[in-house]
Amino acid sequence: LVIRAINPDSLADQAGFIVGDAICSINGETIRDLIDFQVHSGEEHLVIEVERANQTYEVEICRTENDVLGFEFADMKLRRCNNKCVFCFLHQMPGGMRRSLYFEDDDYRLSFLHGSYVTLTNVRDADLQRMIDHGLSPQYLSVHATDPVLREQLLGRRQTGDGTSTVPILDRIRLLADHGIEMHCQVVVCPGLNDGVHLERTLTDLTEFFPAVRSVALVPVGLTKFRDHLPDLDSVTPALAQAYVEVAERWGIQSLATLGERFVYAADEMFLLTQQMPP
Repeated sequence: LVIRAINPDSLADQAGFIVGDAICSINGETIRDLIDFQVHSGEEHLVIEVERANQTYEVEICRTENDVLGFEFADMKLRRCNNKCVFCFLHQMPGGMRRSLYFEDDDYRLSFLHGSYVTLTNVRDADLQRMIDHGLSPQYLSVHATDPVLREQLLGRRQTGDGTSTVPILDRIRLLADHGIEMHCQVVVCPGLNDGVHLERTLTDLTEFFPAVRSVALVPVGLTKFRDHLPDLDSVTPALAQAYVEVAERWGIQSLATLGERFVYAADEMFLLTQQMPP
């Protein structure tokens, strides 16, 4: 984990760290990325193994609970999305913009650090175990549909020969829920695909995991004029938006009565499409 900057007069500055140092371990625990650093740097007494100019040093830091270390790190190498979602906004952007806008990330670490939504299609068993061991909670999940065949269609993934899902999202939600990881889920609603009975099934399935699954957001699919050679999708009209708002309201009232929270929420855009201000 390479240091990009050091805050002046911080503990890191006082301890003699310099830009370009690489943190290898803390208290004997290997540091692979910012997640490991955050998990292992919370102790009052830290023994930090540092690599500088191909030499390794140990630095001891004693801190109180509220002391800020003062490191800023180089950007993590992000995990790329392995889906071809039929509604992906990155596939329907104009050309000529900065390169970073075209990078399709799907990284569970960003979900924990910044609230980015992830599909959990590119995580290994070791990644799931790391989420559990480090308590990387909450996670923000792009579910879209709990019907396995429909979800694979929405994500643009190949199905197995028997038509079953290659990435069982409910199994992964159940694993995380059983180990105390909270989740917030979203459904990008695509008219005629994952609305209607499919949306009702998705909400029913996700409700079973409350309170580990804390909320479900209904988001209207966003379409641009740059959708070249992409699947045909229908826009969310004001009338459809009103229908989806009513679904969220019905589920919200029901969930408030049975769970104590509204649980299902329509995104601001749903209300704006109906000329309403979000509540």
